[in-house]
Amino acid sequence: MFKKMVSVMLAGAMVISLAACGGGNAGGESGSQSGADSGSEAEGEESGNEGGSSEAGGSISLWTWSPVTRTAEKMIAAFEKENSDIKIDYTNYNYNPEYLEAISAASSADNLPDIMGLQPGSLTQTYSDYLIDLGEYAKKEWGDDWTSVYDNVTQSQLQLGNEEGDDSYYILPIETQVIYIEYNKTLFDSLGLKAPTTYAELVDCSKKLRDGGYAPLFFGGADGWQHVNLLIMCTSQIDKDLFDACQNGEKEWTCDEMKKAMTNYKKLFDDGVIQDGALSSTSYSDGTTLFLAGQAGMMALGSWWAQEYTAEDVADAVANWDYDYFYLPAISDDVEDSKPIGGVDFGYGITKNCKNPEAAWKALASFAAGAGGQEIANDMNNHLSYPNMEPDTSAMIERDGLQNAVDEFNRSGKDIAGGLVNQRIAESTIETAVQEAMQGLVGGEYDVDAAAAHIQEAQDAL
Repeated sequence: MFKKMVSVMLAGAMVISLAACGGGNAGGESGSQSGADSGSEAEGEESGNEGGSSEAGGSISLWTWSPVTRTAEKMIAAFEKENSDIKIDYTNYNYNPEYLEAISAASSADNLPDIMGLQPGSLTQTYSDYLIDLGEYAKKEWGDDWTSVYDNVTQSQLQLGNEEGDDSYYILPIETQVIYIEYNKTLFDSLGLKAPTTYAELVDCSKKLRDGGYAPLFFGGADGWQHVNLLIMCTSQIDKDLFDACQNGEKEWTCDEMKKAMTNYKKLFDDGVIQDGALSSTSYSDGTTLFLAGQAGMMALGSWWAQEYTAEDVADAVANWDYDYFYLPAISDDVEDSKPIGGVDFGYGITKNCKNPEAAWKALASFAAGAGGQEIANDMNNHLSYPNMEPDTSAMIERDGLQNAVDEFNRSGKDIAGGLVNQRIAESTIETAVQEAMQGLVGGEYDVDAAAAHIQEAQDAL
């Protein structure tokens, strides 16, 4: 318990973004925060609810940052329509720092909500002492082999970071994502560019974007989750299992392969692929504002980006869906192109404060694989972790870019089904150390040897 309390205090004090999005996420910042909605939705409206339900029947409290508010409201409405005796008291937060600060303070005061948003690995493990085991509920709902329906990485993340002998399932996955480089096709076409398939082409695209007055590959270097995702892209070019081998203690973070990945990571900044001043920029909303306005050519995003299309008021680039994606080309001659990386974007857990876990589970089952989940799918907020939950295009706004947006979303879903490289980190101290090391490497505080040693020092302290 002491270790968990230290982790909670670290989460509250450091509030470094965990995801990816979304993210994400620990990601996320999750990559699941909508740029188009960031003005009205990212702030959230705190309802002032006070943790667990006080009565068995009526209200279940839910705190989360994802899905975006417009989608979450549809998700909740669909559940409540089928369960008129249960009401969801929903509070939306921006992930960093509001959500992380809120759950840190609430856990210290024994005042967590009934249902809380989670990411697998470090965030879930930070709060696992406050969460119930969902395994028996899931078996009753879907059978003893309920985990087998998920893709390879989602399965591996269900118990990521559990202590030895702990077979509990503290998180039910809701969305799974894949991370890649999104680019503006219309802007590329206007400059005579195409999606780069080699590193030389990527450098050339970046130079021509800069010469035209545009940001090249926009990187939110103030966001820790962006550094984690980019480093895993670089490690996947060497060995898809390299990052996990290091976090699992099978390899040293100071090994030659990891140093090679870090060298290539730094090369992206030195060669002008990533915009100047990246360390002081955020993805949401510095980067997305420029990207939506057609002032940035590329961004490190992922499958959640398609959610932009389903918003009501959108930029022309979104209405026409001027976007597509590619995976990071091999940065040096002795590596391969980046593999698809990702995993669970976010999920939900039920806290021990909950007075009616059966009602809370009903909500989770709906959000994951029922009417609530279908609303998430229809908004293309991200891919549902539970399989065969496809968007209903008839529920979407008809615009010129509809088919292009849906085609991109479906293609990224096939990439997930084809297998992902894990993007999540089991230990919060390792996550923090990776973020610090990469920010220090880019900022000049560390060279490659020192950055690798910084992470290894955290690993040795586990």
